[in-house]
Amino acid sequence: MRKTHIFYTLFLTSTFFNNSTLSKISLESLYSKLFSKQKQEIIHKELTLEKKGTLSIDNIYGNIQIKTEWSLNSIILKACKRVSKKENTQDIEIDVENQLAANKIAIKTKYKNEKSTGIVDYELIVPNNITVNLNTKKGDIKIKRVQGKIKASSDKGDIKILDAKGSIRAHAQQGNIAISQSVGNIDAKTKYGNISILQSSKSLHATTHTGAIKVDCKKIPSIGSVYLTSNSGNISLSLPSKTNADIKAQTHRGLLTCEHFITLKPQSVLLNKKTWDRFKREVDGTIGTGESVIKISSNSGNIKILKTKDS
Repeated sequence: MRKTHIFYTLFLTSTFFNNSTLSKISLESLYSKLFSKQKQEIIHKELTLEKKGTLSIDNIYGNIQIKTEWSLNSIILKACKRVSKKENTQDIEIDVENQLAANKIAIKTKYKNEKSTGIVDYELIVPNNITVNLNTKKGDIKIKRVQGKIKASSDKGDIKILDAKGSIRAHAQQGNIAISQSVGNIDAKTKYGNISILQSSKSLHATTHTGAIKVDCKKIPSIGSVYLTSNSGNISLSLPSKTNADIKAQTHRGLLTCEHFITLKPQSVLLNKKTWDRFKREVDGTIGTGESVIKISSNSGNIKILKTKDS
């Protein structure tokens, strides 16, 4: 997060200087000002963890990035501590608890000085079939090709998960959630942020208070469910043409549209303006033969139920 801001600043600075020599000098000066106020320490470790083990990381300030290697029988850890010039990297401890009997590794960031503003960024290469439990209070989380269960939470930061095989629980307070090519059940929740779920194959629940939701389902199991809720934001759900589901969708202040044929459930109504207005904002019916369950709710956003591009 901080790196993005720094490099964006550098890009803007270089853009405003036409003379290449002057630009080079200015960039060097800016680099010096930005990084002279920080000290850093990089730690490398190899930790023993057999396949199908569990990795837990409890961070405070900083990012967590997980990559996998199918043939690996251990964890390769890189941790980068960064502190202000007035602080000491030794004030930040990286506590590693290796429970060999239980095949678990727990990593925790600890601060000797409660007023420390230091950051620890974690980068790990792990066996691809392990279970991961990741938490950071302020930072991004990125996970790629993990086959075990995933739990990821960040108070202030984005969560990105790609090509996961197990179930996913991704929760954020202020941050976006992006999940792609998952074949497990998904529970995605953020208070202030957007949610994007692409190429999902199982049940999914996605909730945001302020933000948009975009979901593209590769398929929905016959006994599966899709629950999408946004208080303030648009919701877009793409479904295969062969979807069979009972569907309920409602928006209080937006409009609802659907590209699939829906068999509406019988109801007795007066054909007046109030009824026609309600039809624009809610639907209760069946796509195909039913079986799975779809529920969509938005307070002040539009709802679009689309056909997937390959349908």
